[in-house]
Amino acid sequence: MMAVVAALVPPRLRRPLREKAFAARALATGGPSTLAAVVQPWRPHLAASALGGAAMLALRPRTRRIAAALAATGLAAGAPVLRRALRGPATHPGPGDVTVLTANVLHGRADTGALAALVAREGPEFVVLPEAGADFRDKLMPLLAGLGYRSWVASGGGTPDGYDVTLLVAERAGDVRVRPATGMRLPHLEVTGGILGERTLHAVHTTAPMSRRSTARWHEELALIARWCAGPVAPLVAGDLNATFDHPPLHAALGRCRSAAAGTGDTLVGTFPARLGRLGIQIDHVLVPAGAVTTRFDVLDLAGSDHRAVLARVRLPAATRDH
Repeated sequence: MMAVVAALVPPRLRRPLREKAFAARALATGGPSTLAAVVQPWRPHLAASALGGAAMLALRPRTRRIAAALAATGLAAGAPVLRRALRGPATHPGPGDVTVLTANVLHGRADTGALAALVAREGPEFVVLPEAGADFRDKLMPLLAGLGYRSWVASGGGTPDGYDVTLLVAERAGDVRVRPATGMRLPHLEVTGGILGERTLHAVHTTAPMSRRSTARWHEELALIARWCAGPVAPLVAGDLNATFDHPPLHAALGRCRSAAAGTGDTLVGTFPARLGRLGIQIDHVLVPAGAVTTRFDVLDLAGSDHRAVLARVRLPAATRDH
């Protein structure tokens, strides 16, 4: 029967439908923890919907009590969201700032030309590419020839794009040390030295909480990020975290870190799914030391990917200030 159904589906739709069917089966058996992980990031949207529904119901006397209850629910859910969306005083970029770009490239399917143009235009010191392995790296690097970027693949090669992470580092980042790291299901990288000094930049892609097992692993990986951010020298963490700040585990993980988006007014700008644009959820992040100053934060479209890219420019504090 499945073969008959598959034959009726256009080839370009078969893989997306298989992926959605797999996700639906996993969620159906994932239990309360998985359901919470899937629903929580949509709290801003649910709050807005509740307030919109309350406004409509308030127009009729018979439904005003329901409207009041719905409005109270929307306000309770939306208050923390609104606080996160506040914009602080702007700080102009300076010569000592560090720029980090992270972009999930959808199993290596993102447009390498568009990504190369983005890197060339913005000139980040560090580029973190979840779902990019050696195959994607080898297609991308010739397009960046002459720009002075070095590259590392977390697995060392031989792993499919969708299960790897690639890191690019500009020459001006200095004499950095890059090493593969453990602790997460997917391979990831740690960078120290150069302009980072004592700090570590973690280039990561956490497990998506889509089943009982993967949700448990997601909690473990966010707890690992919490240990990094509780260290004496606060790190930078960049990549697809599969979590928003409406997920309590990510909020609890911050420790000595914060989101580079904090204070910019853009903490609610969506990065996934890309087709929703700004209305999606922000699961791609650059976490920085709490004492860092964000001088630029942008969420940018990337052709060929289901994620949007995040660009953060920050002024890092001296490492001794974290002790």
